[in-house]
Amino acid sequence: MGWPYQFVELDAAQKQARRQSNDRYAAYAQLSALVPIAVVLLFRLGSWVVKRASLNRGSYSAVPAVPASPALKQRRQSFAGSWFSVLRRIAWWFGDDVVFLGIHWGQRDQIVVGMVWTAWLVFLCFIGVGNDYLHLTKRFGIIALSQFPLQYLLALKSLNPIAFAFGSSHEQINRWHRVLGWVIYVLLFTHASLYLNFYVQEGILGERLVRLIPALGLASIIGLSFMNATALKVIRRYSYRVFFITHLAVAMLLPPAIFFHSHHGGRQYVVEAILVFLIDLGKRKFDTITAPSVLELIPGTSLIKIVTSLPSQKLDRFRKYAGMHVYLSIPAAARRSSIVSPAFLLFEFAFNPFTIASVDDESGELTLVAKRQRGPMTKTLAQHAENALDGVKVPLSIEGPYGCATWFPNLGGPGFQRVLLVAGGVGATFILPLYRMIANENPAARVQMVWAVRGAGDATWPVTSTSESPLDDENIQLFLTGNIFANTSGNPRLSNESEAVELTSISSDPGYIHKRPDLQKIVDDLFRQGVEDRVAVLVCGPEEMARELRSYVGAWVKKGRNVWWHNESFAW
Repeated sequence: MGWPYQFVELDAAQKQARRQSNDRYAAYAQLSALVPIAVVLLFRLGSWVVKRASLNRGSYSAVPAVPASPALKQRRQSFAGSWFSVLRRIAWWFGDDVVFLGIHWGQRDQIVVGMVWTAWLVFLCFIGVGNDYLHLTKRFGIIALSQFPLQYLLALKSLNPIAFAFGSSHEQINRWHRVLGWVIYVLLFTHASLYLNFYVQEGILGERLVRLIPALGLASIIGLSFMNATALKVIRRYSYRVFFITHLAVAMLLPPAIFFHSHHGGRQYVVEAILVFLIDLGKRKFDTITAPSVLELIPGTSLIKIVTSLPSQKLDRFRKYAGMHVYLSIPAAARRSSIVSPAFLLFEFAFNPFTIASVDDESGELTLVAKRQRGPMTKTLAQHAENALDGVKVPLSIEGPYGCATWFPNLGGPGFQRVLLVAGGVGATFILPLYRMIANENPAARVQMVWAVRGAGDATWPVTSTSESPLDDENIQLFLTGNIFANTSGNPRLSNESEAVELTSISSDPGYIHKRPDLQKIVDDLFRQGVEDRVAVLVCGPEEMARELRSYVGAWVKKGRNVWWHNESFAW
């Protein structure tokens, strides 16, 4: 069976019919994604309105009683309980990482959904094109363009309707942004390859590539190739700056290039994407606060403590939920480079996420803790901290708060019988506020926090004149995994080393456990305490720590245990 697609000569009417066909199937491709999301969004909005109306009428339901253990056992052994157990195991399986040739390729649900969505879009590319080679070629291009608005929606931070629809956050939705990015790239790469083959077969390659429209198309696919190449984990780990600058440059230059390239259809999708981007950018600029901040180095560590004074009218939104984060940027007044240097311009687009460690209601101060890395942001913050005199304040811009903590269940309520919180290093900026919130709301809650740090100094930042040390709480286990006699000078450690927790054990020191936490034992001991207990497990730390913890918790999920899991990470 030969190649079924031919170079077909069409008259003006047939070309117009081909354009209409491509427009129709591109609309199908876009609507097939946006309509289900819109339905979920409307359902959630309706639920929110009903809930608000019931609260305004004073209709408060009683706090549900916690079922006794025999009732829980009977429920678990019932037909419905068995099916729910199977569904939980399937959902957990989809959330596991796929490892092939020693490389982590993403979570299983990303791969499955990505393959299914690619198959659906490819099907829309082939249906109804007959044997017309150029019809097929153009269809691949416009189907890819139809996904642009969704791709930009998935990247939004402030106004993200998809995050609201699914009760998530930008960081969690961003993983689908990466999946769709690869799907779009495959479609556009196919579109470009088919066109280049057409030019070669017709002997017009040199002639066409010097024309504006084909040149813009070729430049766009080259730019996308660079962007996807720098997005590979090995490149991001080597130089996140290369990835960030490439990603930003291509994301800003691609829409106008494709707009002028796609002169026969698809421009509306580019306009939609640009509008989505500009609206979100305007909202973020409006919400950004530039406030005076005090920066200090924590002796013997690579940590920088940032204390920012917030306006009183902005304070409520930062203290409403524990475990939220902000995006920090350095305004022009605080930049140490020349205004004509590339480094000065780089800070116009540099926004680093930091979890809110604490908010002081009385002073209106917000505390962040940053770990010094090789990037320009933390290097500049460290320089300000090193050179600042006592009490001298540096203006910093803060955008937020963001995070999925707004959608968390009531961790201290009757829905969970036990809670395990695990932090590695500065991951405690997320975990410790959650622990304090649970303990304050329900002192009887059975909550356990495990915190692994390299040195004793890494655990000093939560201690203030008005707060107790974590060592004073018997429910917090603090593991010291490095040598406390190293890096005791006032100079911060450079963090070129990996963030993974060291396996070093050292001599005894009161208040610390001088070894690596045995996560398997901690998890097993927790789950053995109550067979029918529903357990919440939250982790924030190095990737390897989170993967290890998930593997141990997964063993109990496979046994039928009911677990609510959350891994807070900023992988991108």
